Amino acid sequence: MTPLQSLPTQAAVIIVGGGMAGLSCAASLARRGVHDVVLLEAQTLAHAKASSYGETRMFREMYSDPMLCRLAQEANRLWRDEELHADAKLRETHGLLFYGESWDEETIEGSIPGARRVMDDQGIPYEALDADQIAARFPLKPEADFTGLFEPTAGAVRSDKVVAHWINTARNAGHQLIEHCPVAGLDPDGGGVTLESGHHLAARQLVVACGIWSQLLLAPLGLAPKLEVWPMLWAHYTVDPALADRYPQWFCFQQERGDDGGLYYGFPVLSHTPDGRPRIKAGIDWAPRGLRVAAPNAMVTEPPARLVELLDSFLFNGLEGVQERVETVISPYSMASDVNFVLDRLTPKLSLFAGGSGQAFKFAPLIGDSLARLASGEQPAVDLSCWSHQRDAVRA
Repeated sequence: MTPLQSLPTQAAVIIVGGGMAGLSCAASLARRGVHDVVLLEAQTLAHAKASSYGETRMFREMYSDPMLCRLAQEANRLWRDEELHADAKLRETHGLLFYGESWDEETIEGSIPGARRVMDDQGIPYEALDADQIAARFPLKPEADFTGLFEPTAGAVRSDKVVAHWINTARNAGHQLIEHCPVAGLDPDGGGVTLESGHHLAARQLVVACGIWSQLLLAPLGLAPKLEVWPMLWAHYTVDPALADRYPQWFCFQQERGDDGGLYYGFPVLSHTPDGRPRIKAGIDWAPRGLRVAAPNAMVTEPPARLVELLDSFLFNGLEGVQERVETVISPYSMASDVNFVLDRLTPKLSLFAGGSGQAFKFAPLIGDSLARLASGEQPAVDLSCWSHQRDAVRA
């Protein structure tokens, strides 16, 4: 905890939350020449119990929603700028396979038919594959009726490297990134915050970007959007070294059957265990209704045994060469009913990012740039009306 006597009493911009959105906003403000910035994080930056933890996230343009597809293209343009700023490679381009059952009902990740229509319309390159072609190309075991779309320009964001880059950018600009500094409340006009210690900080602009905990701060002001908290399971599995270079980045679509939500995803081998074994990251992209909660502090924090069983079953039966689960993690997803984000100015002094739904990191440079523009008294550079806090899906 930072000693009270060393805490500032005011700043041009205060950012609440040290995850993806808060850190990308801080880095964007730094590049805009805004140096009087204080970021407050209740625990540690991008800590293990928050949504931004981990080494990889997906980036893609393969969406069923044409607006999200266009915004993903803008985000990818900004990712290229981000890599120039970092003078480092922050992404791995190895393609992404959507595969599984094809039906027109949209899931939280879209659908195979919907994505194909949007990519056709927007001229995004892809390959259409049948089950035999998928099995021949990758160590996957698709059902006979599965189809696939492979987007060659997609890949993985090295999120741990990106977080380190944002932290360095912000600190080099003179920003104060203060950890173990929980916020107790916001001023009614958004002009400052009161810490749990009782210390008050005034701000010309306030950015709230603390994920599922945003609700607790915004509710007393009557500004909390309607969101649920979903506990989402992911894990690392060791794999056969002989197959290590063949695993794709993938998302599998299957219809819900009983308590199996059917939606699974995975990454190629991008890291190894401490003893040198290749490993893949894989996860479940749904949460059972009984585990979805409104209050952030009510979310389960230990991996539910049944979800672990379902993920194990999919990995060991649906992929070749999977050996052992070596790490299991629950991450909190903040979800709107339309599975879209909230990025908007709530009052003249207060802007918000929330509802990241587990897919926000791929949009991180766009989110950070947009929040920085709002905190600078401007409008985002692109139309973000689909992320408005006034849309029906998130109006409390």
